[in-house]
Amino acid sequence: MNQKNAFGEGILFGVTNHIYALFMTNIYFVLSNIICLFFFMTLEPAFSNITIYFLALIPTGPAITALFYSIGKLIREKELSPLHDFIHGYKINFKDTMKFWLPLLLVLYILIVDLQYFNSTPSTINNVLSVIFAIGIILTMVISMNVFLIIAGYKFRFKDLWKLSVYYSFMKVKITFGNISIVIITLFLISVTTNFLLLFIASLICYAFMLNSKGLLEDIQLKFCDSQKSLS
Repeated sequence: MNQKNAFGEGILFGVTNHIYALFMTNIYFVLSNIICLFFFMTLEPAFSNITIYFLALIPTGPAITALFYSIGKLIREKELSPLHDFIHGYKINFKDTMKFWLPLLLVLYILIVDLQYFNSTPSTINNVLSVIFAIGIILTMVISMNVFLIIAGYKFRFKDLWKLSVYYSFMKVKITFGNISIVIITLFLISVTTNFLLLFIASLICYAFMLNSKGLLEDIQLKFCDSQKSLS
């Protein structure tokens, strides 16, 4: 009986520990995006403000990496020191993250501006291009999530990060479609609620990405990290 009680308490402790870690990590993620929140809350939600929105998103890149680092550690080790691990993941990955985050923001900015243009001037060719650019935005986001996953766990050269991300996006099709599904579901929830929802469920989305991408990370560890060390 004592063993069963201990087992039950262990499960309860594990669940509450995960909930606490996810909740606190999400709070630190929101706080690290306070600039972004300020502009999104004070500016009119109009396409004319898109340039300001993207500038406000610059600090978000390192925060996403810190989130992936923290959630990855929680999944691997079943425990987390939310504040310490979030700050640690932010600091050690800041430089590598900004190297790809700034060009990525520029690419997404161009894609979204073009998508808006196609939607505002409807025609057969523009409708087709609109679908193509929308798919391009989703694929870019999924590939970028792979970059965040890899940066948060390992140290690779900048060009190798993108090579691995693109490679696994096509080689691990089941994982890729799973991540695309997560992106689509998230976008749908945002469309029927508010853009701010993304900030407040960020840790849950990250947790889903990490669980779905577990096979990808294990394959990277096995094939490419013989001489690498995990950042955990």
